[in-house]
Amino acid sequence: MRYVVLTVLVFLLLAVQAPVLQVLGLSAWSLDVGLLTVIYLATTSPRLPGFVTAAVIGFVVDSFTPGGVLGMYTEIMGIMYLVAMGLAARVHLLRPLPLVIAAFVCSLVSTLLFFLFSILFDRNFSQYSVVILWAAPHALVTALLGPLLFRLLGVVDERLRGRRSADGGILLR
Repeated sequence: MRYVVLTVLVFLLLAVQAPVLQVLGLSAWSLDVGLLTVIYLATTSPRLPGFVTAAVIGFVVDSFTPGGVLGMYTEIMGIMYLVAMGLAARVHLLRPLPLVIAAFVCSLVSTLLFFLFSILFDRNFSQYSVVILWAAPHALVTALLGPLLFRLLGVVDERLRGRRSADGGILLR
């Protein structure tokens, strides 16, 4: 149930974010909700259910990418889940500073994977400069707003599990 609710939450956040930023003309400044949720899952979930949920979240992100190759973000989110699991084993990603740094690096890696997969698998891909130009601002927005989304995911996760941690909260303490 937890994984379904987190996936639906990602869908709803993307459904709200995409049209609002499109109307405001700020599409390049979007928050990478899917990537941050995948990092959260890598930090708080067992390996197999987390990986499957990360792939499903990638498919949801694919559905919000018009004209893209179907399954590209599914692959990227699966890879990023494995990378985030490795990071989470070495660094406590539920703290703000390590999360900001990890989200920035993971966002840049995700953009580079998108660029590489687009060159390899999409014959109609011609927006090389746009992808590279907006990689850093997109990563910066994702990194800086990451702790807020982690807080939201922690609150939702806490409500679903119906319990509190020993220190009175789940995140950013």
